[in-house]
Amino acid sequence: MTTITADHVRGLARSDYADAVLAVIDGEPVVVSAVDVDPADVLYTRPDLVNEFGPEITDIEAEVLASGLTARIPD
Repeated sequence: MTTITADHVRGLARSDYADAVLAVIDGEPVVVSAVDVDPADVLYTRPDLVNEFGPEITDIEAEVLASGLTARIPD
């Protein structure tokens, strides 16, 4: 089972990619540029993150978001 962690969420928030996305590729969570991944593999985007939480995400918010994203990954 693939698990998204708060570190993955923080990595998305801090990525140097302007179009950063958190995706699951070959069963592994990765932060990549949106142009480098199939849209079907994307779990969450940095614009969504900023819209929902603002420019900074707290540790608690990252943990809660990570848990919710893990639950969205198909078995």
